[in-house]
Amino acid sequence: MRLLDPGAPPRRKLRYAWHWHQAETLTMDLRTAASTEERANKQPEIVLPPVRILVAIDPHAVSADGDLSYAWHVTSAEITTDAQTPSTLASGMSAEVAAVERLSGTGIVTSRGLSKQVSIDLVPALGPGATGQMVEQVRQTLRDVAAPFPEEEVGAGARWEKLSQLASRDARVMQTETFRLADVAADSGSLADVLAQTAPPLPLLSPGAAPGAAPARIESMLTSGDGTTRFVLTRLVPETKFESTTTMVVSNRGQGEPSTDEPRRMTMIMRAGIVLAGNLR
Repeated sequence: MRLLDPGAPPRRKLRYAWHWHQAETLTMDLRTAASTEERANKQPEIVLPPVRILVAIDPHAVSADGDLSYAWHVTSAEITTDAQTPSTLASGMSAEVAAVERLSGTGIVTSRGLSKQVSIDLVPALGPGATGQMVEQVRQTLRDVAAPFPEEEVGAGARWEKLSQLASRDARVMQTETFRLADVAADSGSLADVLAQTAPPLPLLSPGAAPGAAPARIESMLTSGDGTTRFVLTRLVPETKFESTTTMVVSNRGQGEPSTDEPRRMTMIMRAGIVLAGNLR
């Protein structure tokens, strides 16, 4: 975490005041759409079925340093499909969502909103067509759920940067987020967030991929996004709206093609929108 601009006075240190007895529910709505381009051919964008996941958060204790320890578990996970959804896509997405339905674990977050730990009690065995990407999405959402604050005193207009290295099953993604404190009151405020992610080459995991299909590889990946967050200093889950676009260059050798041939390359573009909301319970 690095402070870029302390903002206008009056300034103060932003810190959460956690309540160990205050249970919350996190609602995550995820919408995605994807399109591909290969040379001069551009395929129409495919809208994936929307996903809604509800997570119960049960605080255990607040340490002398202000760290909140909590348990979490998914209470429901569902997708919405219709007659226009291709059957292979629907079954692949259903397998992804089924993998998170019984997830549970624990977490620790500091009074500055920085995650020390988010663990999963037992990673489920993945069914046919599932990649585990939705499991990783839940973990990353919990890890980054609280708005993060710098060590220093800040005022309206302050800017700070957070650098992260995200470990997934196949690669380490470098993430840079720049936050701007749009406004702040006694126990609440709002942030604007700009994000960028890059990743090294890695295998492409695709929900609903046919068994025995030729493996694909991501040669390069760049994600950019922006969003807004409304936080309350006594609650873990803020109101967040975030939009991102990921551009991947993918190489793939078709079935039956000689290994000496150059693999086909295409550009995949994925747009994602995520909305987080929290409720006391």
